[in-house]
Amino acid sequence: MSFEQEIEEYVREKHYRQINSVLVGKRHEIVAEKYFNGYDRNSRNVIKSVAKSIMSIGAGIAIDKGLIESLDTPVCKWIPQFNEGRDMLHRAITLRHLLTMTSGIYWNGGVHYHCPMVVQMRRSSDWISHIADCAVTELPGTKFVYKEWDVILLAKVLDAVCGDMYDFIDENLYIPLGIESEKWYKSPCGVFYSIAEGDEGEEESWGNLTAPDMLKLGQLFLDKGVWNGQQILSESYISQAISPSKCDSGYGLLWWRGDNWYGCRGYGGQSITVLLEHEIIVVTQATPTARGMEYNDLIQWCLRRGEHV
Repeated sequence: MSFEQEIEEYVREKHYRQINSVLVGKRHEIVAEKYFNGYDRNSRNVIKSVAKSIMSIGAGIAIDKGLIESLDTPVCKWIPQFNEGRDMLHRAITLRHLLTMTSGIYWNGGVHYHCPMVVQMRRSSDWISHIADCAVTELPGTKFVYKEWDVILLAKVLDAVCGDMYDFIDENLYIPLGIESEKWYKSPCGVFYSIAEGDEGEEESWGNLTAPDMLKLGQLFLDKGVWNGQQILSESYISQAISPSKCDSGYGLLWWRGDNWYGCRGYGGQSITVLLEHEIIVVTQATPTARGMEYNDLIQWCLRRGEHV
């Protein structure tokens, strides 16, 4: 039985009806590629919070280009609302805190991460000002809380630094890697925003990607930031991105990590997982549902099976 047939059998036995794509790469070759529900290698799937990890790459490129002095630069340098004294801790929040989800700004993700706080923000005319009015309940850099606030603020910083965050990422990451994507959604008040995990009925997106596109992002990290001989992202930033943060061993700079892997995760089964030891990359794509499936067992099975290809 081929690797692809084994993947098909595994998915069907588990009744994973929402899985659309499973792609396994090893040492620069695709060793297994299986699609479901009418998808193929040219089909674009929602990426959800994989966009957060892509934003991290954008931040790293901006640092490499000298547009940002340091990860430890206070964000009030670029966000005036955080330099007004609304909260005494605003000026202590740095770019690193946004990238590690440790800003300390109060957050309540709601049941199944339906984000009532985001609903309130979306009703306001100035999203950044709305976030600035939220209390900072933890000393920045002391507690990991996965939340949308930090990523929305990071998008605002990158916009201020790069002129337009999406155009910067497109020019410096997507185009060199041969990735095509729709323009990312920007709110009426001028803020890039990835749809809150679990939101339903939303049409805005951060650009859908194919499974091979997502594989390229994992390969870029595996190859220490080099693509076709060009240094797209510095090895030093990649090392920081996939290293454990001070507050959570399972999280780096908007990149998830485990004992033997690192990667990206998006609501409903969007994932890129890199197994450094065997140079294996596993990509999964799925149609998100209210259950918020993650398919971690499928990912780990593909990694183990990939070791023997």
